[in-house]
Amino acid sequence: MEMTHAQRLILTNQYKIMAMLEPENAERFRLYQTIIERGYALQMREPDKEFGELSEETCRTIIDIMEMHHALHVSWSNLKDTGTLEERRLAFLGFDAATEARYLGYVRFMVNSEGAIPILIPAPMALMPRRRCGKKYQRMLALWQTCPRQYHLSANEIAQVINA
Repeated sequence: MEMTHAQRLILTNQYKIMAMLEPENAERFRLYQTIIERGYALQMREPDKEFGELSEETCRTIIDIMEMHHALHVSWSNLKDTGTLEERRLAFLGFDAATEARYLGYVRFMVNSEGAIPILIPAPMALMPRRRCGKKYQRMLALWQTCPRQYHLSANEIAQVINA
């Protein structure tokens, strides 16, 4: 990341302010401040990681995954006989904070800022499973999208989707 001295000074001051405004993240902001202030070229990419990018396609896929989970809940609640199907298996676990942080951030944005399907999110920690979920969600989504009545699934169809 190439920056002029003026840009470095501005960014350094921004990190100093952010450290005061967000004490819980102060250590990270002070680290970024030092990197930028001293011009450590090798570490300049570290602050740049904060500026991720999700394609429009990825954003739509995440929204579809959230909608699929909502549809599973609606379908399950409409069943007269759920059989052995447990509601907890329909839970939207979110994405792994360590390996799928960009997706997790987008879900949080959609729920907190856009008000998207908040019923799916029981607690903030519920969005951070300890394993990757993205590939499983992709398989589930592919199967769910083939169902003709996506919000009126049978117990068998729900089981097939969650077991994909």
